[in-house]
Amino acid sequence: VAQQTALFLGRPESELKLIILHLGNGASACAVRGGVSIETSMGLTPLEGLVMGTRSGDIDPAILVHLHDVAGLGFDDLDTLVNRRSGLLGLAGRADMRDVTEAAARGDERAELALGVFAHRIRHYIGGYLAALGGLDAVVFTAGIGENSAVVRERVISPLAHLGLRLDARANVDESRLARRISPVDSAPAVLVVPTNEELAIAQAAYAARVT
Repeated sequence: VAQQTALFLGRPESELKLIILHLGNGASACAVRGGVSIETSMGLTPLEGLVMGTRSGDIDPAILVHLHDVAGLGFDDLDTLVNRRSGLLGLAGRADMRDVTEAAARGDERAELALGVFAHRIRHYIGGYLAALGGLDAVVFTAGIGENSAVVRERVISPLAHLGLRLDARANVDESRLARRISPVDSAPAVLVVPTNEELAIAQAAYAARVT
């Protein structure tokens, strides 16, 4: 995605400071400087970081001790809870963001809460990564939710105008499958949608490791 972003912007990847938001049923944020990841929201496992379809993302670790002591949950129960029954599913009763946004539009309070928490946690990481990068050229949305949900993109970006991040309302609802800018052309940092190809990226990384 970083390489495709550089091509789209017409700038060397080595010059760019990017925050890449991979938002799907699994979700992560990544700070990329000069083509190198310097921060990522996932830790030892994919559980850490952003709210996901069924994963909790960041939580106070003491919650697990509390649930063990108070609710009598064992290790397997806790693992199932935070990996398979939390996130959007736990907040809204729905794991698919399409269902969540539709329910929120109908006034469902749990869905609205889930949508708000999802966007808030992303903004939390954007702020931290902006500080880590020491500047920012673009925020890049990718993967299923990132590429297809204008609602989520609006919820994430609109409160960040004080950082120079803005959306072009018409561009944001464009359903093109191509890489595209969804911020005004005269605004900086840029806000982009760049399609992902995870299988190709894995194949390229595997080939590079093999030949070296």
